[in-house]
Amino acid sequence: MNLKGIFNFSRQTTILIVIVVCISCLGFLTAYIYYNYQNKSEDPRVINAREMLVKFEVLMKDRRYGEALQVMDSVAIIYEHTPGYEGSFEFGVIHNNRGSVYLTKALYDSLIAPPEKTSLLDTAAVHIRKGIVIYEHWIDSVCLMNREQIESITSQFFLKNDPRLRESDLERLIDKRVEDVIFAQTETPRRLSVSLTNLGIIMRHQYKQEEAAQYYIMAIKRWKDNYTARNNLNVLMGKPPEDRSVFDKLFPPERID
Repeated sequence: MNLKGIFNFSRQTTILIVIVVCISCLGFLTAYIYYNYQNKSEDPRVINAREMLVKFEVLMKDRRYGEALQVMDSVAIIYEHTPGYEGSFEFGVIHNNRGSVYLTKALYDSLIAPPEKTSLLDTAAVHIRKGIVIYEHWIDSVCLMNREQIESITSQFFLKNDPRLRESDLERLIDKRVEDVIFAQTETPRRLSVSLTNLGIIMRHQYKQEEAAQYYIMAIKRWKDNYTARNNLNVLMGKPPEDRSVFDKLFPPERID
């Protein structure tokens, strides 16, 4: 077999291959630089907690509820022992996630007996209510701050004498945390809306229909595009669910990363 003939490319083809390879290399290099920068911008004191939150989502999809709860306990310990995170929105996420574990298990585990389902729903409600209180307090305080105020408070907790920050660029860490808080100013009302919706679902399964409707209404007031709350409310009122547009189905506004 004449291998030379097989790989005998024209000059134009060779140039095209070189261009494609260069573009690919540039793309990989750009991605590496970006993610390397992002990783170095993350607070090293809590970066493991952020990674665990991703693991939590995987465990929930696999219905490994016990492990998911253990992960959330580990996340909570990290934030509890890190200055500057007291009362932050992250604790609202922790409690809502814990509540979601119990709620999901109560609703979708076919082996659950009625008494255990009642206990699971009660436990879910406890955690979700705690998350709601944290979210509401955070929204009423931090959501009113501008960038300068956020930076002024944040910088107090990134100190050179912290042994966990000695090798870090403090200015970069502070900038990243400020950006996270600013992003949370938009997302936390939506997270609160999700928690209120979850509480409404619990009330509905506890046959407290009026309370369920109240929580759905509260959720919609916090975030009008919460279709889960809107459709659950429609069901309670005997109305058909809303038909979402193709655009909303492709790019659902309720998605929170």
